[in-house]
Amino acid sequence: MKIVNTKAGQAYHLTPGTQLEIERPNLFFNEWGEQSLPTDLPDTDLNRQLTNYPDCMANKNKPSANIDCSIQDGDYFMPCRQAILSAKRYEKISTSFYMNEGSFLARISDVALTDIFGDEVIPGITTVQQGIDFCWSLRDNSHPDYAIFPITVNLDGDRRYVNRINYMNAEGTCIASNAGQGSYRFYNSFERKETVNNRIIKLEPGYYISPFIRAAYLLRRIFTYFGYTLLDHFLTTSEPFSKMVFINNTIDSLVNGTIRLSHLVPDCMANTILDVYRKKFCCEFIPDEVARTVRIELFNDIIDSKPTVDLTPYLASQPEESFPGYQQLKLSSETVITEGNTYDATYELEAKYPEAWYKEADGSYCRTGYADSTIEERLSDGNIPYYAGGPLKAYEVKVPDCVFCLSYLAFPGLPTTNRGNMKRGETAPYIGDGRTLNSTIDGVPVESSVEDATASDDDVVANNPDQKPILAFVQYSSNYAIGTNHDLLGKWGYSLLYNGPIGIFEKFYRKFDNMLRNSMHKVSADLLLPNSLKNSLQVHHKVSLQGVELLFNIFKYTIGGKSEPVTSELMTTSLYEPLSLAKAESERMVRNTEYKWMIVSSTTEVSEDEYVAAGYTISEDKRNQNTIPAIYPLPPTKAIYDAGGTYYHRSYYIYYTSRTGGKVYYRIDLSLRPALFSEKDPNERPSRPTTTPT
Repeated sequence: MKIVNTKAGQAYHLTPGTQLEIERPNLFFNEWGEQSLPTDLPDTDLNRQLTNYPDCMANKNKPSANIDCSIQDGDYFMPCRQAILSAKRYEKISTSFYMNEGSFLARISDVALTDIFGDEVIPGITTVQQGIDFCWSLRDNSHPDYAIFPITVNLDGDRRYVNRINYMNAEGTCIASNAGQGSYRFYNSFERKETVNNRIIKLEPGYYISPFIRAAYLLRRIFTYFGYTLLDHFLTTSEPFSKMVFINNTIDSLVNGTIRLSHLVPDCMANTILDVYRKKFCCEFIPDEVARTVRIELFNDIIDSKPTVDLTPYLASQPEESFPGYQQLKLSSETVITEGNTYDATYELEAKYPEAWYKEADGSYCRTGYADSTIEERLSDGNIPYYAGGPLKAYEVKVPDCVFCLSYLAFPGLPTTNRGNMKRGETAPYIGDGRTLNSTIDGVPVESSVEDATASDDDVVANNPDQKPILAFVQYSSNYAIGTNHDLLGKWGYSLLYNGPIGIFEKFYRKFDNMLRNSMHKVSADLLLPNSLKNSLQVHHKVSLQGVELLFNIFKYTIGGKSEPVTSELMTTSLYEPLSLAKAESERMVRNTEYKWMIVSSTTEVSEDEYVAAGYTISEDKRNQNTIPAIYPLPPTKAIYDAGGTYYHRSYYIYYTSRTGGKVYYRIDLSLRPALFSEKDPNERPSRPTTTPT
C-alpha cells in the first residue's frame, strides 16, 4: 500500500504491514461520510515535513485537517483528504483519511455560506434606482438566478410589507387601477414615511425591496466554490424546483446602491443548505472525486432500482439477521412560522375537529360552519409536521429550515390599504422577523429622521435575527409572481408542505416510511472483496446477497496488510407481511363532495316580552342585529339525505326601529337540511371565511 501526499508528490513512510480500516456509510441513514479509522504514521523526517511538523510545539501553524492525498494498493486507487489528529515526537503522527462523500463533507462543513460570496454584488447595479429597476425586472419570474414577490415581515413589533406593488400616479400616490393615469410600481420606489420605535421617520426610495436568490443557483455556487460541478437533476432543472428560491428577510438590501449576495443568503454553514435538500426531499449528493462532479440521487429512485452487484461470491460465512423493531417517520422543520393554532401532526387536528377537511387550493385545513350563513373556518395553516401517530416508534427527520405561513394580507394590525396589488384571496409568505444590514434605525439612517431628530443610538438599536433557510416556490400569475409553499394553481403536483396528497411525505418519503414500518432488518455479513470492488462499490445503491435485495448501512473494508474478511452492516428492503402502511394523504380529512347541509331560515315577528324573556336586552341602538354562534356538524350521510327533513333547530332574536320610532322584534328560526353538494341555494349569502376556531 502507498499513501501519497498529492501536493508534494511524495509517498509517506509507512510501518510494515500498515492497514487502513475504512467505513463507507450510507448517507441516507448516517450523518458522516467515508473515512478511515485513526491510524499511525511513523514520526520520520519525511512524514513530519509532509504534515508540516505537527509534533513541534513551537510550530505556530495549525495542524492541517485538509491535506490532499491518494491511497493506492494494487488496483485500488482513492483520492482523499487527510486530517492530522495528534502527534508525538519520535513516536507517531495519528491521522485519518476522508474519501468520496467523507472528503466532500469534510471540505464544506467549516465554511459559512456568506464566505462563499464575500463582497460580491449583483453586476450592473451602482445606484439605488438601478437596484429598483433590476428588482422590477424580476417580476415575470424569468431570471435564471433571482426572483421577487411580495412577503411580509415583523419589524419593530408591526407587520411590514416587502416588495409591495401598487397602481400609483407619478407622485407615488395609490390610485384606482381603472383611473388610467398611473402605472404599477413598487410602493417603496418613492420616498415614504412610517413610524419606527414610536417616531415618524423618512424612508428614502429602496427600502422594503429585496430580490430572492434561486435555490438551484445557490447550490451550483456552493459546489463551484469547492471545485465541483453539480450535474442536472429535476430538483434543479424542472419547475417548480428550478424556480424555487431561498427567501431573505433583509429589508434594506439595496439602499446603498449595490446588492450584496451575502445579504440575500441564509446565515448558515454551506453544508446546511445541502442538509435542507437532503432531508426535505430524501435525496443525497453523491460526489465523484475523480471527475469533480456531484449528482443528486433520490431514495425513491434507489429503492425502485435493481441491485448493482451480487455479493454472494464474496461472503465468508453465513450472514446474521437481527430484528431491531419497526419504526415510522416523523418529519418536521426546525422552525415553523404560524399565525394561528399549531399542531404536532394532522391526526391531532383530525381528532379535535372530526369535521375538518383538507383544502386542496392552499394546503390548509378548514371546517364548514353554519350560523345565519355558511362559514369556512380556517383551522390551521398547512405547515404541520408529518406524523401518522400510533404505537410505532418515531424515526425523526428534522429539516434545518424555517417553514413560513401564507398570509392573506388581512392579518390583524395591517390596514386593508396596505394590501398593495393583492386581490381578495391572494397570499404572501409571512416569514417572521425582518432584519437590517445597511442602515441603522431598524432600516432608517438616523439623519433621515423628520421628527425627534435628536434621537440617540442608545434607543434605536435594531433587532437583526439570523436568517434561517426558507424555501419557497414561485408562481407567475396575472403579470407578477407570488411566493408560495403549495401548488396554488394546480400546475405542478408538488408542495413544500409535509402533508397532503402532493406534499413532501407522499412525493418523497412514502417509500422510506414503508421500509421503516415493514423492513430494515439488520444483516451482518463477513465479506472478503477484491480491491477493485472496494474501490467502485456504490454504498447507497442496492446489492443482492443470496438472492435477497439489500442496502448497505455501513460498508467496512481494509486496505493494505493481510486481506481478511470484514463485517459490514446491511439492511433488508423487502416489505414483510402483515404490511403496516401509513394512511394515504388523499384519504385524510377528505371533504365530503356528495352531501352538505343547507340553511333553512324563517322570520317571525314577536312581542317585546318574548324578546326579553329569551334573554336579550334592549338598547338605544336603532338596529340590534344579534348573532348566533356557528355550529360545525359532520356532513350528512346518504341515509340522512334519503330521509330528508330538517336538523339542528335553533332560534335567535333581533329588533329594528321602525320609521315611527317603535321597535319591531323578530325571531329567526334556523335549521339545516341535507342536500346534494352540487345543489345551489339562491337565497344563501356568500360564505364568510374566518381564521379563529370558536
